[in-house]
Amino acid sequence: MDAKFQKPKFPGCWFCENLVDYPGHIALLHLGFPRCIIIVRDVEEFYFSNYETFKSCIANIQWLDPSEQYTDTEREKVITQLWNFSIAQEQEEDRLAGLHNNYEDDDDL
Repeated sequence: MDAKFQKPKFPGCWFCENLVDYPGHIALLHLGFPRCIIIVRDVEEFYFSNYETFKSCIANIQWLDPSEQYTDTEREKVITQLWNFSIAQEQEEDRLAGLHNNYEDDDDL
């Protein structure tokens, strides 16, 4: 059987948690270039924020290759891509939770 891989919508983007050391925090990681990690310390505020609030107040943006010279446009593109990824991630979590809830409802029949 040939497995066909879909082209990723958000290449190099990851949603991360470290429940042991930083419960209640999340991070968005971009492994393409420019590489960065965005640490979000207030998840509840993050989920109810808009892009500008996210970028200016909530996100702690750390560039992983600080010696590299990237343009502001390149950096903004990565931040926007991670924001859009976080929205898609949340929508997928909601969809999967809905599927899970439907399976639990079937048990009641």
